[in-house]
Amino acid sequence: MNIHVADAGLVARLARHETRSFLRTPIAAVFTVAMPLLMMVIVGAAVGNATVDPATGVRVMQFVVPVMTVFGIAQGCFGALAMHLADLRDRGWLKRLRGTPVPAWAVIAALAGTSLAIALATTVVLVGAGVLFYDVQLVGRTLPALLLTLLLGVVCFTALGFAVVALVRSAAAVQLIGTGLLLALAFISDVILVGAKLPVWLETIGWIFPLRHFGEAVRDAFNPFLPGSGLHGGHLAVLAAWAAGAVAVAVWRFGWERSQDRAAVAGTAKPRPPAAVSRPAIRAVRPEGRPAPWRLAGGQAAHAALRLRRDLPTAFFTVVLPILLLVIISLVFGETQAEGVPLPVFMLAAMTAYTVGVSAYVNLAEAVTVDKERGVLKRLAGTPLPRWAYYSGWVVCALQVTLATTIVLALVAVSGYDVRIGLSAIPVMLVTVVLGVACFAVLGALVATLAARSATANAITLGTFLPLAFVSDVFVVGGPLPAVLETAGEVFPLKHLSHALLAALDPAGRPWPWTDLAVVAAWMLAGVPALAVANGRRTKGDASA
Repeated sequence: MNIHVADAGLVARLARHETRSFLRTPIAAVFTVAMPLLMMVIVGAAVGNATVDPATGVRVMQFVVPVMTVFGIAQGCFGALAMHLADLRDRGWLKRLRGTPVPAWAVIAALAGTSLAIALATTVVLVGAGVLFYDVQLVGRTLPALLLTLLLGVVCFTALGFAVVALVRSAAAVQLIGTGLLLALAFISDVILVGAKLPVWLETIGWIFPLRHFGEAVRDAFNPFLPGSGLHGGHLAVLAAWAAGAVAVAVWRFGWERSQDRAAVAGTAKPRPPAAVSRPAIRAVRPEGRPAPWRLAGGQAAHAALRLRRDLPTAFFTVVLPILLLVIISLVFGETQAEGVPLPVFMLAAMTAYTVGVSAYVNLAEAVTVDKERGVLKRLAGTPLPRWAYYSGWVVCALQVTLATTIVLALVAVSGYDVRIGLSAIPVMLVTVVLGVACFAVLGALVATLAARSATANAITLGTFLPLAFVSDVFVVGGPLPAVLETAGEVFPLKHLSHALLAALDPAGRPWPWTDLAVVAAWMLAGVPALAVANGRRTKGDASA
């Protein structure tokens, strides 16, 4: 009996450590708990919370809160767990644990227990907010079935998280699957596009995977109009089948060490012998004097582009995701209009604005803070490379990525949805994109200067950009927003950037969007002195240290 008590205590201590680690990682907490809550608030503001049935007092949010809860649980148990586990393996933490007396099952149980705790916290926060602020009703007769469904969903997505890490050896690829795949499935699983009429082939794909079944089962358990206990054997059977398959894959393929290729890159690469570099070769590559400014910026831009190509998750969210959103949303709601233009035209402007913000704001802030954490900026200060060349390289890379993605978006819109882009629209779009990249690059550099860690910078940029995307005519949420959210969108530059692009693409023709461009320029001009002050204070702090 004492052995069992000791084992339980060991698992509890490991789980407590992992939970603290999760809470100390802002980006994980933002995406797992805060982001579904924020999406629920914004969607609730957009669709309203009108009474569906006056006799029972059931409101619209009775059917929105369950799917947001499902998304939060899936993100925490699948996406966040898989990325965290892959990171632990990549940094050698799992390998070191295998050299201690801690049994393997205790480590797995602790990680799974942390996943359960995160899911419980997510459920309490979202459902609690629904009950307190949106009059969501808990149906007593379906409560046991709801708890069973939630528990089985947690088990299923936790097992899938372990299975992905077992099959995929690259931490970057795991991050791409954990976030990109889950987000793509949410669009076709009646989670984000609630009630949308999808094409048959997308509907079929959605029903194959467990997210759709999890969402349907939880939403039906919240539906007071459905008879019975709320126990849906078909949905639960699919969740159980996916869980069993994931457990089998994890047991079969799970590895405690990082891949040999990555280990070789990290520490076993052989240096090139000095004799292999001849004196004439050194003279051939050595420049005469200081390189031209354009060459310095071009070299840094090429380096930034190389880092982006090697970072699959960042490349996905910057380039692939806006194209997917344009295709899926235009395919589902292609006959509707938004802001007075056909939806594909609106989505082309919105996704271009999204790409500007992600590439110049989110990516730049993350890259600079990562370099700061690794000591790259400190080492660059001891080289002839000026600081402006380093930053301009990232800005040029952001501009290149944005222009290339915009071209692909335009080709998709023109060829797939009969969007017509006149020659007069090109100068307006070009000016808007260049000004937008400059504005968001200044803001991203400001965040990178103020944030001490890359995780903090990620939490700031994503925690500000994604909510603004919902209130700035970038992400369609289904209806007009309340006045306070409309005002919030008008204050910040993202909405004006989107509207300027929309003015250029409007087939009816609109005048030059001088007002919108002026707001974007004002944010850029206000950010430059703020960035100079922040850099000055940081330089003084480093000198005194």
